[in-house]
Amino acid sequence: MKRLLFIFTLAVVADFVAMNFALVPTRAASDLIVYDDALQNGFQDWSWAPHSLTNTSPISIGVRSISVSFAGNWDGVWFVNPGANVDTSAYTAIQFAIHGGSAGGQTMEIKAGAGTAYPTNAVDLNAYLPGGAVANQWRVVTIPLSALGLQNALFANIAFQSKVNAAQPTFYLDDIRLVAALTPPGFTATIRVDANASPQNFDSRVLGSNLPAWLGPTRFNDATVRARTMASGVTLMRIPGGSWSDSYDWLDCENGGGNCSWASRPTDFINSLRATGNDALFIVNVNDTSKKAAAAVAFFNSYITDTTPIGVDIRGTDWYTAGHWAQLRASHGNVAPFKIRYWDFGNEIYGSTPTTGGALCASYGWENGWTCDGTEYVNGVGTGATRHEGYLEFRNAMRAVDATILVGAVGVPDASSWSDWGNKVIAAAGNALDFYIVHEYAFSNTVTDYNVVLTEPHGRWNAIKTNLQNAFNANAGGRQAPIFVDEYNLFAVQDVDNSQLMTRAVNALFIADTLGQIAQNNFATANQWDLMNGAAANGTDFGLMNADTYARTPQYYVFPLWSRFGAQMLPVTTTLPATTTLSVYAGRINAQTLSLIAINKTGSPITATIQLAGAPSVISGTADVVRANALSDQAVTFNGVSNPSNDLSSAPPASLTSLGNPLTYTFAPYSITLLRMQLAPTWSRLFLPFVMR
Repeated sequence: MKRLLFIFTLAVVADFVAMNFALVPTRAASDLIVYDDALQNGFQDWSWAPHSLTNTSPISIGVRSISVSFAGNWDGVWFVNPGANVDTSAYTAIQFAIHGGSAGGQTMEIKAGAGTAYPTNAVDLNAYLPGGAVANQWRVVTIPLSALGLQNALFANIAFQSKVNAAQPTFYLDDIRLVAALTPPGFTATIRVDANASPQNFDSRVLGSNLPAWLGPTRFNDATVRARTMASGVTLMRIPGGSWSDSYDWLDCENGGGNCSWASRPTDFINSLRATGNDALFIVNVNDTSKKAAAAVAFFNSYITDTTPIGVDIRGTDWYTAGHWAQLRASHGNVAPFKIRYWDFGNEIYGSTPTTGGALCASYGWENGWTCDGTEYVNGVGTGATRHEGYLEFRNAMRAVDATILVGAVGVPDASSWSDWGNKVIAAAGNALDFYIVHEYAFSNTVTDYNVVLTEPHGRWNAIKTNLQNAFNANAGGRQAPIFVDEYNLFAVQDVDNSQLMTRAVNALFIADTLGQIAQNNFATANQWDLMNGAAANGTDFGLMNADTYARTPQYYVFPLWSRFGAQMLPVTTTLPATTTLSVYAGRINAQTLSLIAINKTGSPITATIQLAGAPSVISGTADVVRANALSDQAVTFNGVSNPSNDLSSAPPASLTSLGNPLTYTFAPYSITLLRMQLAPTWSRLFLPFVMR
């Protein structure tokens, strides 16, 4: 009994010691040494006072120190790094050791600054060591960078200059350095992946984006744009561009008319999508006729030999045969069809203006649709040549050309909102509804609190899915149509993002978590808005890339990680709060490889013990890391590289150094990490039958 008590006591003490050591603050980076037995890190001696850098007694540390004898003339020693400025954001102070020699009492100023100009920022030694240097003793002096005006600034030189135009006794300096900032102690976590559980599919179609026509053929054809699009891992491109789609005349554009004299034609989309390997989802203009939409299907999907008749539309226009429009495509350089399987019937039609859409529309409507009534949208309204055809008529005409396509109806996340739009659409479309479309932006008004942004994805997507499941149960007899998330991002309107959050690292963490929640809640597809957009007047931008420079924004780098995640998701838990601290998603790449995406939302490292329940040991693996120094950063690193090559090959993943099961990994502050863990072969695979002799 005493032995058990002793063991228990040791365990408690060990836990206490480990806990307390875990709480000791650590350095954010190593101290930057200016002098330690010699000048370090590129610093050169630009001094004019009598001195020696190789003094052997007295010394504070090591085997040498600096001896200085001010002879007059405001003498000084000055150490300069002419090659580079140091960003001081990771440092807090200048520190050095000083010995007063046999006399002591020397008075001087410490000066420091950027570049190679003699610094003007100065502090008096007496302010930090009253009475000056102490005779026959070493004293360590620490001067906050803020006292020198160097906090979050640049540093490249430091001087110790006499305050009098007269000789002073010899003194000594040693161990001159920039002191690295202390960081909070960091967190620990236990992550448990259930490798034996039945997985759910991870559909790569959730890694979609939007490719708007206003980008134009020049951007579509640019080699950098194409290379970076391919490397992003983005899959399904929604075209031709949100609200633009309800004004986009595909045939007029294909022939170079209208706004397509400068914007992208359908052929431009085909060429771009073929080059990047992306599939497409096309938004049909609800203001066209169903036969014209059917001709668009034929243009993309049909062979020139297809004699399927399309016929005359309600306005008297003959749309000939499917092969007629395939021939137009071929004459513009694409003989083979470019098969588009998914088609949206309009954009955000529920948001039409009262002028175009009637009394149910909101006064602030923005869309160019002809109704704000979900039932009319599905069934159509009017008679003869002035009739507006609805979803069912469009779907029938389009599928008559290609029966393999699916046509989606516009919905809303809360089925009862927008004059009960969603419930009406579900009820009116019935079994003909191929998929139900939602757009979801986290915020409609200005938000500046990063913590609010980071907590937002959790709960939202589950609530949307539950709401729509209930709507289908109530209005469609329980039939659950696939739900496509055609647009999402932080803000619905760029104009309210005055802090440019969508261009900052906080949005990368938000998008990473949003994708995880969308996939976990079994939405069929998701299309981030958008690949490139163009900056707003307030400096923000929706895009994964800048439309002028093609620079990749922080949210871009989320997609390469998720594209390497695998085709299955596994149950996973973490002991830290997912909403505020550490969000995790687990997957299976193949029979021998598991994956884990972890989003560290804090400014501290998180060391996790990763338990793979039901799996053998990890024998090798890699880590891909997207990281920022601060949530406000407008640039991040990908595997430690700030601007990797277009194909990302210059930023390969790091190898895992902790192996086994469980294994440990430390997730960097403000980071998104993908671990790919190669498992040991199981015993049954290693066993070879043999015969005893």
